Amino acid sequence: MAYSLYTDKPNKFNCNIEIEGTSLAKSQVRLVVETDEMTYMFKGLIENTGICEVNIPKTKHFLPEGTKGNMRLEVIADDVYFEPWSSDFSVKTNKKVNVVVAEQVEEKPRMKVQVFEQEEPEIKKPKVVESRQTTPQKRTVNLTKDEFLRQLFNKNI
Repeated sequence: MAYSLYTDKPNKFNCNIEIEGTSLAKSQVRLVVETDEMTYMFKGLIENTGICEVNIPKTKHFLPEGTKGNMRLEVIADDVYFEPWSSDFSVKTNKKVNVVVAEQVEEKPRMKVQVFEQEEPEIKKPKVVESRQTTPQKRTVNLTKDEFLRQLFNKNI
């Protein structure tokens, strides 16, 4: 299982160290984080009880999310080098926000025009005294503003 480092929060590595033959006060500890391209080293502190703590800052500026590599703990006690622990690591982001933007639809203005067509009146004969009224017929046409203006100018209505 790989050790997790985070891009958006400080990382704290903790362990317990037992050293024989010398005192903890004369010992140093550091955590080495290696990728294929870079190596980073972080100094740690060892308390009198043997608890070791290494603080690693947020990694977003030097290790982006998805970075993988190897990390190891190095202990130097009385000028003797030890490597008591190592592990693979991967960099993750603790908090994520996903945004889904709905596609913006631009609606063009539409115009509805009703044109009344009249029937041609019958030609009146001089002898007949009939009167006939014409009723307009409704016809619905859906046009955009541009289409209406184009037809208006082309037909010279």
